[in-house]
Amino acid sequence: MDDENLLVECKKGLNIPVNSTVHDSLLKQKMLAVKMFMKNAGVSEENLSNDLAVAVIVMGVSDLWEVRSGEVKFSPVFFTLVNQLT
Repeated sequence: MDDENLLVECKKGLNIPVNSTVHDSLLKQKMLAVKMFMKNAGVSEENLSNDLAVAVIVMGVSDLWEVRSGEVKFSPVFFTLVNQLT
């Protein structure tokens, strides 16, 4: 899935109107952080594009969405699903 479609999926997951562009730059930063985390954890390029990976990326972006300084963390289920993708 390309980044523009992934952005739409993240908006849906966060209940942000799909046609709104207010949060796009912030969402793209979080998408990049989650995707790089997954790559560095050993998820292959092939697996990064499957349906489970899309769901995991949306979950990771959601985990990072309401973060306060010093409280950044992914949920346990995010780690479990990343592990399954590796």
